Amino acid sequence: MGMRRILVWLGRIHRCRGFGVQSPWAYAMVRYVINEHWPYYAYEPLRRAYPHVGGVGRKLLELCLRLANRVQPAAAFTLGVDGEMYGAYIKAGCRRVELFAGAGECMARAGGGRVLAVIAPCGGFADAYAGVSGVAADGSAAVLVGIHGDKAMRKLWRRVVAEQQGVVTFDLYWCGLVFFDVKRYKQNYIINF
Repeated sequence: MGMRRILVWLGRIHRCRGFGVQSPWAYAMVRYVINEHWPYYAYEPLRRAYPHVGGVGRKLLELCLRLANRVQPAAAFTLGVDGEMYGAYIKAGCRRVELFAGAGECMARAGGGRVLAVIAPCGGFADAYAGVSGVAADGSAAVLVGIHGDKAMRKLWRRVVAEQQGVVTFDLYWCGLVFFDVKRYKQNYIINF
């Protein structure tokens, strides 16, 4: 474990396991999706298929699997990450999901259903997120990778947390989770991941 990872973990130690989270929905999300430690059925085959990934990268992939399992999206897309690898993890979490390489086709094919987006800093990532957030059905989710690493991504994350209505966000340091649901109160949770 790298020194930075240890320092981030220690700095967020008091935000483990849902402490201080009052919403039952958010508490369940923290306990049973974000910080779930039991091995899922697909972890071992996927580890064998992608042995070169370790550390935070593996944690993000496994989070995407659990998130897909929870959200059950009709469509998913990745941008700025290894689409094949993330797609395999998302598909393991929800076998019926259709995977796409771009936001436009994904949103068109989702047909008003739930969408899962995994977006990392790259060309056009802000436009891709804007496309998702503009038409996302309730229950859709986005994973914004590297929210504290890239200046443009930090700016986008601050804007989502401060301004965008109808979202519940989770700051996991290595990534940010955005859940679209107009029935929920806007809230940002800082979680030790």
